[in-house]
Amino acid sequence: MSPLKIALLILLGVGIMAALGMVIQDIEIRKRERKLKLMRLKNAIRRATHLLENLPQLLVTPGLRSMLKAYLVSRWDTVLQLEPSPANQEQKAQILNQLQSIPEATPHPDGQMTIFTSHDEASRALAIVKELGQFIADIQQQGNISKEVADQLLLQAKRSYKRLEVDIDLIQAQESESHQGPEVVIHHYRNCYGKLQHLNQDHFLDRQLFEIRNHLEQLAAAIEISQEEKQQKEQQEKTEGRKFNF
Repeated sequence: MSPLKIALLILLGVGIMAALGMVIQDIEIRKRERKLKLMRLKNAIRRATHLLENLPQLLVTPGLRSMLKAYLVSRWDTVLQLEPSPANQEQKAQILNQLQSIPEATPHPDGQMTIFTSHDEASRALAIVKELGQFIADIQQQGNISKEVADQLLLQAKRSYKRLEVDIDLIQAQESESHQGPEVVIHHYRNCYGKLQHLNQDHFLDRQLFEIRNHLEQLAAAIEISQEEKQQKEQQEKTEGRKFNF
C-alpha cells in the first residue's frame, strides 16, 4: 500500500471518528435539553398542583378552576410526548382523576362573618393567593395563556387578596369585641362592611355581607341598651343626690 493510500485511510478514519464524535455530542445535547425540559415541565406541574390543592375552595372561581385544569392537562400531555413512561402515564391519570373530583366553590358558612376562624388560617390563604397572582403573571409571560385571560384572572386574584385582608380585619375586630366591648369595634365592622361592598361586584359576597350586617344591627341594639341603662343610672344618681341634698 502506497504512502498516499495510507494517508487517505488515516484521514478517512479521523473524519469518521470526528463525525461519530459530533453525532454522540449532538445526542448528548438533545438528551440534556430533553431532561431540562422535563424538569421544567414537572416543576410547573408541581406549582399548579400546589395551588389547586391549597387554594381555599371558597375563593376558586369557575374561570380559575378551568385555567388550572387546562394548564395541568397541557403540561402532562407534553411530558408524555417527551417521556411516555408507565410512571408518567399513571401520574397523569391520577391528576385527571383529581381534577374531576374538585368541588365547586363552597358557599359562605351560615352564621359566620369570616371565611376563616383564625388569623393563621387567613394569613396562609393570603400567601397562597399571592402565589397564585405570581403564577398567572408567569404563565402569561411564557405565552401559556392570553393577556386578556391573565388580566381577568389577576383581577379575581386581587379581589380575593383584598377579601382575605378584610377577613383578617374582621377576626381582629371579633377579638377586640370580646375584650373591649361593642362600642370600641362597631366602626371597625362598618369599615369592613364598606370594603366588602366595594368588592361585591358579582354579588358573590352577599351572604358574608348579610352576616356582618346582622352583627352590626345586634351591636347597635346592645350599644343603645347600654346607653339607656347608663342614662337611667345617671338620672337615678341625680335624683338620689337631690334627695339627700348632695
